[in-house]
Amino acid sequence: MAGVIGLFAATRLRQTYLDGTRAGLHNESILVSDLLRPALQAGNTPGVEAEARRLGQLLQCKIAVIDEDGNLIGENDADAATTENRAARPEVVSAAERGDGWDIRDSRALNAKVLFFAHKLQTGDGKAHFVQLAAPLANPDRQIELLYGGLGAAVLAALAAAVLLSFYFARRSAAPLLELTTFASALARGELNRRLLPSDNGEISHLAKALNTMADSLGRLLVQNSKDRAELLAMLASMSEGVIATDTRQRVVVVNHRAGELLAFDAAAAQGKPLWEVVRNEAILKAAGEILAGSEPKAFQVSPDVGAYLEITACTYPSGAAPQGLVLVAHDTTQSMRYQELRKEFVANVSHELRTPLTVIKGFTETLRDGAMTDPLSGPKFLATIERHVDQLTNLVDDLLELSKLEGTPEIPRRASFDIASVVRRAADLLMPAAQRKEQTLTVEIARGLPALLGNADYVDRAVSNLIDNAIKYTPERGEIRVSVVPDENNVVVEVADNGIGIPPHDLSRVFERFYRVDRSRSREMGGTGLGLSIVKHVAQVHGGSIDVISTPGQGSRFRLKLPIPEPSS
Repeated sequence: MAGVIGLFAATRLRQTYLDGTRAGLHNESILVSDLLRPALQAGNTPGVEAEARRLGQLLQCKIAVIDEDGNLIGENDADAATTENRAARPEVVSAAERGDGWDIRDSRALNAKVLFFAHKLQTGDGKAHFVQLAAPLANPDRQIELLYGGLGAAVLAALAAAVLLSFYFARRSAAPLLELTTFASALARGELNRRLLPSDNGEISHLAKALNTMADSLGRLLVQNSKDRAELLAMLASMSEGVIATDTRQRVVVVNHRAGELLAFDAAAAQGKPLWEVVRNEAILKAAGEILAGSEPKAFQVSPDVGAYLEITACTYPSGAAPQGLVLVAHDTTQSMRYQELRKEFVANVSHELRTPLTVIKGFTETLRDGAMTDPLSGPKFLATIERHVDQLTNLVDDLLELSKLEGTPEIPRRASFDIASVVRRAADLLMPAAQRKEQTLTVEIARGLPALLGNADYVDRAVSNLIDNAIKYTPERGEIRVSVVPDENNVVVEVADNGIGIPPHDLSRVFERFYRVDRSRSREMGGTGLGLSIVKHVAQVHGGSIDVISTPGQGSRFRLKLPIPEPSS
């Protein structure tokens, strides 16, 4: 705006100056014409030239007198003989037509722009002459240039000031926006603890408050989300079932450690991987694809390893909505299947153990009824056989009842303090005659200062008696049996060692099962029920202890019954 005003002002100033200069030259040309008229009428050319020189000095301008043919008659600073014809000059042509004319052009003589003004002068002889005045315009043009320079400087200064003010106010206005942008970027990076300090009023203040509120809400949501996820992971980690959750593309989203154990993969590295990279069971992958394709939830059995059984439940989530993924739950049913097999085996074993003596008893009873009862030799022999098998049945029933009682009793009945040394000596003394009949050596070694134990002395007596009785049965004649009782850290260890037939390695893990016999025929001949070591195991468990065995076939066995030492009461 300032430049436009300056340009307009400079143009008007130049025009005013030119108009004034032209008016002045017009007046001067009339004056000069009147003063030169007498000399021109007289044809006095030297007089005209002299007068032009005198008037030029007085008026401080260039004066030339030209005849109607354009020839120079006189000039105050030039030689007429060497001056070109001036009839074609614009100001002369214009003066010939209208009486006055003017033109602005460069002058080589003055080396500047010059305003030339021509006035037509009529002499009395009917001839026309022209009085030409010239005024240099260098001075006004310089002033106008200075004006332009000043205006330009002013415009530049105004622009600089405007730029600085605009920058200042732009920065002042943009600072809150930059702060909002920085704050939003921080929120996007997860820095939810940052807050804005809103100004007193205005839309930006409302926006800052809204962003602060949003940050508070996001912070609370993230904290709650982290808490919920931690709770979920804790629950999954504590589950005995394996859990795998995937998205609709079957990529693992959540998995617990138990799933890795059951399905044999690294749970820590499974998240984010495709299900087919993690689980290599074809039945599971097929079921997952079918359910995600729209099939109903299903439960099925798989066997990832030999002797292992898993029940897999597969369904989509969330329930009753468009599926967002798949949930697989793996439950280890190996123990349940094992219990079913043991139950079947137990029924078969009981039936077998009962059938054999009952068959013998029935056979000999029929024989006696058919006449052998009156036979003085066979009758008593058959009755003795029947009695022996009845005793075997009685022992079997007693052992079954005792074992059932031990399994069904969570706590030790008649719990009291007892002396383990006395219990072991009593059991050894009762079985000493059986060892002597086989000419076996039965030694008992008991450490001094053994602490009193807490439990049921009769149960412990039964367990120790079973261990010694087994050692006597499965040790050849003139064999050695050693019973020792020693403290071991927080336990008292009752060890029964022999140099008998020993136990094969593949049978060691099963000798404590009910009715399990290493040599069935030999055990039955010796009157064993197959429940003795199982009773020992349960006696140890109800007392919080354990039983283990080390054996080498042909060299003997060593059973170690560990019973915990009770903590001293405060």
